[in-house]
Amino acid sequence: MKTIYEAGEWSKDFTEVTMIALKKKTKATKCSDHRTISLIAHTAKIIAKILKRRIERKIEDVLGEDQFGFRRGKGTRDAIGMMRIIAERTLEIDEELCVCFIDWQKAFDRVNWTKLMQILKETGIDWHERRLISKLYMDQKVRVRLDRGETGSVQIGRGVRQGCCLSPILFNLYSECLTKEALDGLGDFKVGGQIIQTVKYADDLVLMAKEETVLQGMIDRLIEIGRCYGMEMNVEKTKVMKISRQPTPVTIKIDQKQLENVKCFKYLGSLLTDDGRCTCEIKSRIAMAKAAFSKKKNLFTSKLDLNLRKKLVKCYI
Repeated sequence: MKTIYEAGEWSKDFTEVTMIALKKKTKATKCSDHRTISLIAHTAKIIAKILKRRIERKIEDVLGEDQFGFRRGKGTRDAIGMMRIIAERTLEIDEELCVCFIDWQKAFDRVNWTKLMQILKETGIDWHERRLISKLYMDQKVRVRLDRGETGSVQIGRGVRQGCCLSPILFNLYSECLTKEALDGLGDFKVGGQIIQTVKYADDLVLMAKEETVLQGMIDRLIEIGRCYGMEMNVEKTKVMKISRQPTPVTIKIDQKQLENVKCFKYLGSLLTDDGRCTCEIKSRIAMAKAAFSKKKNLFTSKLDLNLRKKLVKCYI
């Protein structure tokens, strides 16, 4: 590690990655029908882990309290909880809140390396760590393992490395700088005197504003700055919702295309509704439990020992 750290050079074995494509469905014919898994050298993983520990604290200091992804002590429950609290608070004071659920197209694969290195420098990351991260990215190559053998090495030009422990914190930093630059001075929704603009979980971004025109301005600005960062919004998957006692449609456009208004949205596995209630979520959870139990019907009606059946239920349900 000391030699690599001082020289700033990675061994070829550390920068070359073998990828395996797993089928998402039985009749997979397109690239999008597959999920890739990266096989990275164990030594490279250890060095990346050391690098992560050296830069993590400085990056954590930059991240906002509204980022819940890939952070110690935070998770999906916190992000869902914050969204529910915001919805309940809005309805309590009889106000309305316009919400946009942003979907970035292949966000992790579109990170611009030059921009990333610039951000690392501005964050105060030491030159030695920056040099190692830069070389790791600039020199990386990928081979794809297929049934008939492996392809030749291909140079990668953008995106964070799949399967690398550095990728989550680097992406968090990248997206944090993007949203801060785009939304600086915007927003009109306040809680406790503080303006709340976003709730973030990695690449899952929720924008919010009291006024429809304010939300449109925030989205326009986010699109503009996002393109400078190499990011593009997926118009088909980006949705809008108005949280209110009497919800009405919201007219929000991206490149002259109107976004779909939804009454219910599945956010990080939990159903959020425009009336701020949990009824749909509770019904959904009950239905999922019923489905899980019905799949194990044979287990419940079998002649196995009762204690053994209890253990199997705990294991599988």
